[in-house]
Amino acid sequence: MIGVGIAIVSIIISGVALAMQAGLNDRIKALSSTTDGSTQQKAIEVGAPGNDPNEFWIFTQELNADEEAVGIPVAVYSLPEITVHKGDNVTIHFYNPAEEADDRHTFTMLAPYEMNHDLAGGENQTFSLTADKVGRYTYYCTYDLPSMIGQLEVLP
Repeated sequence: MIGVGIAIVSIIISGVALAMQAGLNDRIKALSSTTDGSTQQKAIEVGAPGNDPNEFWIFTQELNADEEAVGIPVAVYSLPEITVHKGDNVTIHFYNPAEEADDRHTFTMLAPYEMNHDLAGGENQTFSLTADKVGRYTYYCTYDLPSMIGQLEVLP
């Protein structure tokens, strides 16, 4: 039964990742096509909608599954991937909309962006970082591993 639960969580996470990739591919095609059918290089803006291209809203989400039957936590971040460029100032608005105060979630990252924002249900926090190291860095919830993880990708 645990294997089935893990498979379900994996399918959901994979589906979200594929949908995000498909949207990015469509955006790249739209930005690189010309009216005569030829292709040209254009810069694409990386970021999520907001007041600033490097401003992100991340909510915790509980999946509709029986954690006891699955055997692992079944929570995810609403935004499992953040992509920015080196030198960008990144602002994250982190929300835990859970109704119960004891339903805690964290936004945790190790070096080089060491942080651990721990929120009770109903709390939110805004924090910033300067993306000064190129690479992929994992953010995660210390309470809900292995399902609640995301990636910060810093491009050159």
